[in-house]
Amino acid sequence: MLKIIKYPDTFLRKASQPINRFDGDLKEMAMAMAQTMYTDDGIGLAGPQVGLSQQIVVMGDRNGHSYTVYVNPEVTFFSKDKTVTEEGCLSLPQIFGLVRRSKKIHIKYKDLDGQSHKEKIKGFQAIVLQHEIDHLNGILFIDRAERITKGQEILDKLKND
Repeated sequence: MLKIIKYPDTFLRKASQPINRFDGDLKEMAMAMAQTMYTDDGIGLAGPQVGLSQQIVVMGDRNGHSYTVYVNPEVTFFSKDKTVTEEGCLSLPQIFGLVRRSKKIHIKYKDLDGQSHKEKIKGFQAIVLQHEIDHLNGILFIDRAERITKGQEILDKLKND
């Protein structure tokens, strides 16, 4: 089981590096990330959140049965049509905020075998992926939040510590 890095750890603010080796170690890391995500009731987890400065995201289904791995994901299109939803984060426990994101995105990424893929993603999955890809670039949802809906006092304390 991996340890989730919590805000305000500065590691969360660092941009991560592309992955070039597609091997058994990468598959094991993805599996460990998925186990950690599900153990902590998450729906997505990015490399930097577990101390890995690499561009890897795991995203689970809502039933906790399977997950998808995105290696070196890159958004190639953001729809102009936006939605505002309440987001939380495993690295910022008990803090939630309203974030405006595109309803549809196009992404390109590699799978665990290094095969390239392109996908059009919409709805809840698109929102989660935008959140996780932000992590790969050192951006947290609190940076994009229009308003913190829960945990403002916790956030204020963390910022001042």
